Amino acid sequence: MNKYEFWITKLEDKIFWLYLNNPNKKNAFDPDVVRELDQILDEDIGKNLDSIRVLVYTTALEEIFTVGLDINWLVTLDETKAKDMTGNLQKIFNKFEKLSIPVIASIKGLNLTAGFELMLCADLIIAAENAKFGQVETKWGMTPAAGATQRLIRIVGPLKARELIYTSKVIDAQEALKIGLLNEIVPIEKLEDRVKEIAGLIIQNSGKAIALSKQLIQLGTYNNEQGFQMEGEAFQDCFNSGEPKKRLKAFLNRK
Repeated sequence: MNKYEFWITKLEDKIFWLYLNNPNKKNAFDPDVVRELDQILDEDIGKNLDSIRVLVYTTALEEIFTVGLDINWLVTLDETKAKDMTGNLQKIFNKFEKLSIPVIASIKGLNLTAGFELMLCADLIIAAENAKFGQVETKWGMTPAAGATQRLIRIVGPLKARELIYTSKVIDAQEALKIGLLNEIVPIEKLEDRVKEIAGLIIQNSGKAIALSKQLIQLGTYNNEQGFQMEGEAFQDCFNSGEPKKRLKAFLNRK
């Protein structure tokens, strides 16, 4: 198994644990974090599916899952790089979603934008009591860029998806459970044990039957490729206007 700078990986009892670990940037997604995730999906997971039955995506930090895309990275992007970024994120997140094995998102602390969108690719979402969630791009003059406009409506429905995206509000774990965004909430000190328990129940069952069931469920929850393409184009249109950089730079200057 490869070693990574921003992700911690381990394979234990047929469960592949994937911990985001970028504490100096509050677990922000930057080019290196994204590049390593793509490598992990291809090499550590994709080439070892015969020995992995469940993937758990989580964080090495207690209070922050991720603040989302790195603002300092965003303000350096030109129009071409912004287009490449959205296309690359969508490609990697689609790869994550289409894994044949079940994926559990185990959420602790604040989870915003890109981390929220990657969470939406999971099969099950289990959260600690301190978890908070937000798709806050419109606050910065942008649209979601990695699939939220397409995936969020499948989980919580169009009305709640619109509310979360239009208002950019951050919700707590109790509200997330109420709207159907989570499977369950557990105390933070019991989160990993509970996720292990659920993964253990899955592992007892037929891997082939689960893989086929996952494929069929994904077919049942429509996958509109044009919608993903248009989401990327909308992000680029907003980004090219200059408003996001203006808002983000003002935020950085206040900090």
